[in-house]
Amino acid sequence: DMKRLPGIINKRIDKIISGYKKPFSNIRQGIDSVSVEVELPGVEKKDIALDIDYTRVIIRTGNGKRKGSIGDKYFRAIYLPSGLSIEKAKATFSDDLLRVAIPKDKTSVRVKIK
Repeated sequence: DMKRLPGIINKRIDKIISGYKKPFSNIRQGIDSVSVEVELPGVEKKDIALDIDYTRVIIRTGNGKRKGSIGDKYFRAIYLPSGLSIEKAKATFSDDLLRVAIPKDKTSVRVKIK
C-alpha cells in the first residue's frame, strides 16, 4: 500500500540513525501553507541542522563532537505533501520548539484537453 510507504521509510531511517532520539513532531496543512513543529528540548538554535527538499524536512541536532555538549542528539525526517514552495520556507526556534512554515505553491495551469 503506497500510503504506508513514507511511514515505513521513516522507520527504516530512524533505525539507521542509531544513537539519535526521535523528537515529537506535528505537521498541519492549512489553506495557504504547511507547518511542521518539532520539540527539541535541551537544544540550542546553533546546534540545529534543518534541510528541506521537495519531499521532506530533515532535522538533526547534537553532532556529539563538541566536548561538554549538553544537548541531546535528535534526528527526524518528515515527509511533505506535494505542491509546496520550499524556497519560501521560514523557520523559528524558541522555547524548545522548532517551527517551519512552508507556503503552498499557488501556481496552477489549466490544460486544454484535445
